[in-house]
Amino acid sequence: MKAADATVNVSRTALPWYREISWPQWRVLIAAWGVWVMDAVDFLAITFVLNDIAKHFSVPLSTASLLLFATYGVRWIGGLMFGSLSDRIGRKIPLVITLAWFTAGAVLTGLSWSFASLAVFRLLLGFGMAPGFSLGATMVAESWPERHRAIGIGILDTGWGLGAIGAAIAYDLVYPHFGWRGMFFVGVIPALLLSVFILLCVPESQAFRNGARSIRTPLRDNPAVVLFRRYPGRVSYLALLMLVLCFGSWPFQGLFPTYLKSLSFEPIAITWLTMTSAVGQVFGFFASGFIAERLGRRAGISVMLCVGALCVVALVYSVNQFLLAECFAFLSGFFLVGSSGIWGTILTENLPRDVRASGVGFLYNIGVVGGGIAPYIVLSTVKAANMTIALGIAVFTIVAALAAIVILRSVRETKGMQLSDIDAGGH
Repeated sequence: MKAADATVNVSRTALPWYREISWPQWRVLIAAWGVWVMDAVDFLAITFVLNDIAKHFSVPLSTASLLLFATYGVRWIGGLMFGSLSDRIGRKIPLVITLAWFTAGAVLTGLSWSFASLAVFRLLLGFGMAPGFSLGATMVAESWPERHRAIGIGILDTGWGLGAIGAAIAYDLVYPHFGWRGMFFVGVIPALLLSVFILLCVPESQAFRNGARSIRTPLRDNPAVVLFRRYPGRVSYLALLMLVLCFGSWPFQGLFPTYLKSLSFEPIAITWLTMTSAVGQVFGFFASGFIAERLGRRAGISVMLCVGALCVVALVYSVNQFLLAECFAFLSGFFLVGSSGIWGTILTENLPRDVRASGVGFLYNIGVVGGGIAPYIVLSTVKAANMTIALGIAVFTIVAALAAIVILRSVRETKGMQLSDIDAGGH
């Protein structure tokens, strides 16, 4: 019997990693990936038209940048509530709800009649888009084999890069003909098709089926309450880590198109540079899982952050040399933004199943509050200190990267851990 088991194990290790993933497991990843693509398209569209919105509603650019914070500022509430619902009724239906919610929020953004209404619709969009990544990462973590879990979550995160490419293409093709409002309608038909695919083709998480709760859970046993009661220390340092990580990537992600516009770049040049960065993100997200499996979770993020921050500095000071800027745009996306492909792995591997969706939903989205406020802080600092936008992006990116590396020392290394050990309460 032991010899037979050894033979099976040897045959499995001889297979390429992707051959070990079943078709139902691939369908889970495809669904989660598609939601993350649409999440990125609907959110990042606004980073291309902040100047247009500021001019249309006669508000300062720094005030318009608060729309990013309006979206991100409420996501932790949506992440916690949707996560708690998912920990009680399953992962699949909440994933469809969040897709429909943020798609409607994007459409309402395009229909807004005042800056106040626009801000309200961005708040609603943020609440609904909150669990887009956290539910997907949870589903993949609970469906894929342990030794390929980081790879699956890294591939999931490529959806953000593809969404960024989609937003850049929309800016090139839709914006010139339909203006800034048209940017917020491009996701409607893909969202409808994806919803049908999830409902008909995606299985519920096996881990959830093995231990489902009743939706009528008493307040004390609600996953959102249990998360803070049982794991306050873990929640605290992971929340701080996510705040710093998200803050560090958004001076580049949120302000790079605005910086290029301030230099009077043509839309086609802005599209090429941002799309090149997005392509780098896709490759970085994909590679991040393999980097995390080789170097470990903490070392993988640290290396990617260091290289990425240096590439961002090089990029903002080389934009007038187009070919060189294209190179650094790719590398910035690959290393800095691509490092976030490991975030979901750290979060899912640090939380047991009963609070996993609640925890990942809360922690990931409390982190993005840092990303939402970063553009405003950078622009306000630039104005107050009479700095250039390039210097502001460079300084805040480097400082945040160094701070994140320090905080990572407090996070346990989870490479090779079984989810069953975490579910049983092991530290």
